[in-house]
Amino acid sequence: SSISGQNTRTPIKHVINIYFENHTFDNYFGTYPQSPQSSKQDIISSLPTPVNLLSNVSLLSSVRAIPPGNFSTPDPIEGYTAYHTDWNHGSMNNFLNGSGPYSMTYYDSSQLGPIWDLAEQYSMGDMYFSPLLSESAPNTMYYLAGFSPVFNDYGPPPGIPFSQTIFGELSSYNVSWGLYIPKQSLASNYSEWNHIEGMNSHLGNVGTWNDFTSELENGTIPSVSYIFSQEANGTDQAAPSNILKGKMWLIYLVNKIEESPIWNSTAIFITWDDPGGYYDQVSPPVLDGIQLGFRLPFIVVSPFAKEGYISNTILTHPSILAFIDYNWEMPALNQFVSRVNIPIDFFNFHDSYGQNGILREPIIFNFGDNFPVPKAPEFTLPTNLQSLNVSATFPMEPQYNLSSLPYPKTGSVTFNLSSISPQVFVKQNSVLVPFYASYSFLFAFILLNVIVLSFGVRQRWKK
Repeated sequence: SSISGQNTRTPIKHVINIYFENHTFDNYFGTYPQSPQSSKQDIISSLPTPVNLLSNVSLLSSVRAIPPGNFSTPDPIEGYTAYHTDWNHGSMNNFLNGSGPYSMTYYDSSQLGPIWDLAEQYSMGDMYFSPLLSESAPNTMYYLAGFSPVFNDYGPPPGIPFSQTIFGELSSYNVSWGLYIPKQSLASNYSEWNHIEGMNSHLGNVGTWNDFTSELENGTIPSVSYIFSQEANGTDQAAPSNILKGKMWLIYLVNKIEESPIWNSTAIFITWDDPGGYYDQVSPPVLDGIQLGFRLPFIVVSPFAKEGYISNTILTHPSILAFIDYNWEMPALNQFVSRVNIPIDFFNFHDSYGQNGILREPIIFNFGDNFPVPKAPEFTLPTNLQSLNVSATFPMEPQYNLSSLPYPKTGSVTFNLSSISPQVFVKQNSVLVPFYASYSFLFAFILLNVIVLSFGVRQRWKK
């Protein structure tokens, strides 16, 4: 293959992906930016409103707000069947019969103020969909490979080869990459990549959260990083876990990145793997023949991210892969990746903020007693959560005047890799199935049983 190395189409030299679990857009941003308790209503009124529950009063009344001081719900019913029942062929009106009563809930600024601050200070998408109407395993495979060998949480087997993932493509084009997980001991059978055959030959690319922060401090992180929150006692935010822990961990990480020497060349993509059974109102589209799943939260943090911007661009997990391919001048990972939109409208690479130029200074998120930011990636949650209401953290003072930004507050683009080049890295994805799990084995097993039974019948007939 041709050599890409460190050439990039944009000023972004580091992409950092942070991955959580199991929340929809309406579950997290259903009432954004409304915060009645805030004394800063002038800032709130200047922020754009995404497509959310605020646009439909009757819809809002049918979904229940989670009370302040509560940072979790019982787990809604999850899975391929439940989500298809919720979806109801696009009517989005059968959640009570699919994912059940706990699906019809949403968080607001009293629980999510700091995450809302990330969206307010930087950019978010309100049309970012999970790749499939299903749960973690298939959606995560689309996140890492733009393809899945499974349609629900089962296996492995089957799997896909390492060479057909984004890691295989990055390796082929000499672009450095790294994966960061809670503990090194998890690496050889980590849930987020155990459907990828051959990952254990690349465990040198796997480090811990502490390794990531050390590399940040000395400026040696790879070009593309994936930080996984999973398998860490609730950091992933999946119900019934307390979402506060994952939120504190996220703010800690964002602060560490913004304080580091690589901030001026970085884009952070923050998203969740699948809807987790929670309600969302938008019927997902079909993209390149694939029925997408429900909307997920999606936040982009970067010195080039537009302030307070809401993108209406239709996106999905492989859109992040498309950005990586686009940025490092590589072909699309596969056909599906070539046809999804690239999240390019989140960035301002050209328009100056006056004498400050186009680069935004780091924003260190420090909320004092209103929200305790941890000092390390592993920490213990505060004990008295019932009294914690983080609505006072939102909104923050804008970095620049929201009425005089050099770009619109909302927008969308239709831009994909197929409009640049027909080239793809993986022309045909493979599903790897060992012989014992294949249809050939099943056929041979059935045939052998038929032969044995027939032989037994003949022997008895002879007698």
